[in-house]
Amino acid sequence: MSSQSIEIGSVSIDRNAARRATKLAVIVLCLMMVLQVAVVAVLTVGPQPLRSVNEVPAEPDAAAWDDAPTETVSLDPQQMALPYGGGSVDEVTVQAVTNDTHVAFRMEWEDPTADTEINEPNAYSDAAAIMLRSGSQPPVTMGASGDPVNIWYWRSSWQHSESDPGGDMYSYPHPDNETKPGQAAGNPLSKSSYNRYAQNYYATGYGSLTNAETQPVAANGERTDDGWAVVFQREHDASGQYDAAFEDGEQMYLTYAIWDGDADEVNGEKSLSYQFLTLDTDDGTLSAADSDDGGGNETDGTDGGAVAGVTDSALWLVGAATNWPALLALATVAAWLVSYWRLRE
Repeated sequence: MSSQSIEIGSVSIDRNAARRATKLAVIVLCLMMVLQVAVVAVLTVGPQPLRSVNEVPAEPDAAAWDDAPTETVSLDPQQMALPYGGGSVDEVTVQAVTNDTHVAFRMEWEDPTADTEINEPNAYSDAAAIMLRSGSQPPVTMGASGDPVNIWYWRSSWQHSESDPGGDMYSYPHPDNETKPGQAAGNPLSKSSYNRYAQNYYATGYGSLTNAETQPVAANGERTDDGWAVVFQREHDASGQYDAAFEDGEQMYLTYAIWDGDADEVNGEKSLSYQFLTLDTDDGTLSAADSDDGGGNETDGTDGGAVAGVTDSALWLVGAATNWPALLALATVAAWLVSYWRLRE
């Protein structure tokens, strides 16, 4: 038997070729490990998630919003239930920030007129709302039976009216003094003054809007150069039956609506988004929900579907790249066999 070869059964292994093939296999192994680290880094590094802020802002012009990512949401007329209408606002830009205790959403849209008074017939207020549900995506029709939603609502007349924000037109004269039945009955839309400028509602479909017993939501709206900017703010924890739950790892779905008072928009006549966004409750980032919402509704797949497809592909590649033990073993064995075969020739 030659000192340059090893006999294993009927197989003869060339020692020199095997030694050199092993060296090359080790080099390939090292290169594969470096490549694996590089691939994972490339596929997982992207725009950094929104860093939690120290203090969640209540003001629309707070500096904390400057670095918060912005999503632009398309709006359309409400065409699902009477009264149909709206659609005067084409889009709204939204942002979200969070910290350990609070979460806030900012909405901004164009509206050339500030409609803040409802003290006469056919006078309507500008308004905005966010519809939220955690866990699973609800029907866009203000929820449904078994799929309750939480709605946060702001009205400009509550904050900026120079007259009674409850509406002077709902009063009538009385021998002793002026009578306002809405305020006397405790109607939350007829208060003589507001200090949080928001109402917290629940709904299980059109026609089911209910004022929540607890009112943990605050809102603040201010005029911009060409419209409105409104901030909704709430603590993560809320005790209401259907309040949105901002819990770690719990998916949150959101959609938006705008009312333009100058366009006579009120109640069901509004501009709304038929596409949901999702909120990452850990870091506050917003992104388009998957087109398959699981709730019988289809969102606009033009942008959301493409984003989802790219994301799925990236995640698959990351998974493949991170399954490195098997990959490295196969690559090392293949490198040794090929090198040995070529060196032995």
